[in-house]
Amino acid sequence: MTIPYLFPTCLMLHLTALVLMAGTTLVDYIAYASFWKSFEQQERPTALISMMAKLPRVAGIGAALLIFSGIGMMALTHGVFGEQLWFRIKFGLVILVILNSLLVGRRQGVKLQKVLDTGKPVFTGEMNRIRTNLNRFHLSQLLLFLFIIFLSVFKFN
Repeated sequence: MTIPYLFPTCLMLHLTALVLMAGTTLVDYIAYASFWKSFEQQERPTALISMMAKLPRVAGIGAALLIFSGIGMMALTHGVFGEQLWFRIKFGLVILVILNSLLVGRRQGVKLQKVLDTGKPVFTGEMNRIRTNLNRFHLSQLLLFLFIIFLSVFKFN
């Protein structure tokens, strides 16, 4: 691959990774909504739970690809974007997406899994808190992705 194609390749991988992360977050949100409906009807959708357990890995692959392709683009442009305000805000938002996933999303998912592993979970105050926290997590993630896309498109300075 010649040098002129490296930047577009990194950009394509970067956008693919962003779509992968945002899409996985949206699918995860929809899957949890289906889960909660089934849970309220005293059903245990094991196939859905199994599928939901795999989504964080897909988002993690997207995050890794996003970081590596971003580093590649910065190296190829000699950091020219790093000095611009829109990029600094975008970079902070990407860090927030990753931290929110690790600190909120993962913790709530683990709490839910522990409750489900105990046997016969009931809709308790703890389950309601997990549901509320997961809804907030997904909506905040989607909002962060919207801001990241907005900054990437308009690139104000």
